[in-house]
Amino acid sequence: MKSKFNESSKALMICDLANSIVRLFGETFLVAYFLEISNENIIQISIYYIIIYTLLGTQNLILGRLMKSKPYKRITVYRVGIIVKSVFILLIVLFKEQISNYYVIFAIFYGIAEALYWSAHDVMNIDVVDNFSRKKYMVVSRIAGKVIDIIIPIVLGISINLSSFVNMAIYIFAITLIQIIVSFRIELDKFTTKGCDEKYSLRNYIKKLSQEQKIKFGKMCKIAFLYGVIMDIIRVLVIVITIMTFKTSLNLGILTTIFSICQVVSLYIFNKLYQEKYAKGVLSLCSILAVLGVLGLIFNIDKTTLILYNFTYSITICVLEVMFKIKSGKFVKEENIEEWIIEYHTFIELFMDIGRITGFLFMIIIGLLNNVIYFKILLLIVTICIPLYAKIMYETEK
Repeated sequence: MKSKFNESSKALMICDLANSIVRLFGETFLVAYFLEISNENIIQISIYYIIIYTLLGTQNLILGRLMKSKPYKRITVYRVGIIVKSVFILLIVLFKEQISNYYVIFAIFYGIAEALYWSAHDVMNIDVVDNFSRKKYMVVSRIAGKVIDIIIPIVLGISINLSSFVNMAIYIFAITLIQIIVSFRIELDKFTTKGCDEKYSLRNYIKKLSQEQKIKFGKMCKIAFLYGVIMDIIRVLVIVITIMTFKTSLNLGILTTIFSICQVVSLYIFNKLYQEKYAKGVLSLCSILAVLGVLGLIFNIDKTTLILYNFTYSITICVLEVMFKIKSGKFVKEENIEEWIIEYHTFIELFMDIGRITGFLFMIIIGLLNNVIYFKILLLIVTICIPLYAKIMYETEK
């Protein structure tokens, strides 16, 4: 029997794809823009992301009560997140080159938008996508997202070179409006009301878990922390190195497109061949490739070693990400903790954000030391976290 997507899951996927375009502009090319107008100020970029992820983590704690007691408000919170992100894009149009002077304000807006968006999104994802079709949904959405990553970066790179970063923001704003419209197709009756009468309590959630569940949950928290360290800091480090090496947004766009193609192929093969019994082999292969790729950059950062690292990083990190998303979503129903879905999500997001903040704190130190050797050491440390992440991930698949 083939798995099928319902209308709500299709609408959520379309919103995700639109958000992928906004994310490419608001993160990848915004980082490049920051580097250009701030004279490659890595410390400023690090502080920018620390503010975002601090807001993301703290607001998830605050929003948890609303997410649990009023499940039908989740879609409203989700839409408000998109609206705040629209305001963020408009501020780029208004402030232009002055963004660098007011980066704290931009970080606050983006952090609030991300918190509203993802606090509702990840819970809705568990509700509207059933476990039977979860792997297919995650892989299809990731492949579609990578197709966008193939087309949009080079389009943005060319457009920014021919026009300007600020002019492109107007078109990105229009995409956020499309997201809002499509979100009205997500059906409210898909949201579980199980446990919504229970008081929102992180402490009570932990108390309710059996000893075996606590062990499994502890591993999920460790994976979430490492996920935060690996996925975000490496992504930003790669953008920074690429801009410093190749200099222009056009080259950043071309390289992002090329490596997105690699990710699509990697995800397609994963979807066709992956089974849980192959988890150890897949995780081991991803770890080995990631570590081998970083060795070249440790010895010498140039165009060749950067391209090789991007290749190994691209084809491994997307598989590790999908495996985490699949496991994180399935964990709720496998362990029969639907009534604690909000508390579970709050913990996972909190550990992810602690991992992200930890990574960017190290990046501030590297910026203060201002030496390429320490930059390489940070990249090595973060990459070595991948085998550890893979080990714990495999333990959860047993």
